[in-house]
Amino acid sequence: MRMILKKEVEFNTIVNDILKDEYFINLKYEIHHGISRMEHSIHVAKLSYLLCKFFHVKKMEQTTRAALLHDYFKTEEIKKNAFVNHPMKAAENAARVYHISDFERNIIESHMFPVVKVMPRSKESFIVSMADKMIAVYECLRYKVPLVMGSSFLYFLNFMIIPR
Repeated sequence: MRMILKKEVEFNTIVNDILKDEYFINLKYEIHHGISRMEHSIHVAKLSYLLCKFFHVKKMEQTTRAALLHDYFKTEEIKKNAFVNHPMKAAENAARVYHISDFERNIIESHMFPVVKVMPRSKESFIVSMADKMIAVYECLRYKVPLVMGSSFLYFLNFMIIPR
């Protein structure tokens, strides 16, 4: 219990300014994997943070912050193919607001590897990329799939079972 609280406090200290950022807070209105993009980003950052702790990564703070900013964009900002283009937009937004380093930029831009052409250049980039994929699978199975199945079931009830 005590160790969990200590890690939570340390995590919050690292990302506190981002969590208070109005633009970041407004990502709660962007749906992503069945939940908000804000929640998704926090989940990825927390898992990245824990993996950094587990593997004794020296650049844990930069990695955690980059993980939190990996989807730092709004859907309307991307004209086409958001799946492939969003890492560049997220890195652009993060650089404008937080003046990220090249190290952090690579973490953000490569988090969709191998879908995007930007190669992860560090173990930290791989950690965030893997954390994002693990969290995305979990969120889709937990939130998105049941939502789609529930909607399909309601459609079936409405048009097939309920007499008109």
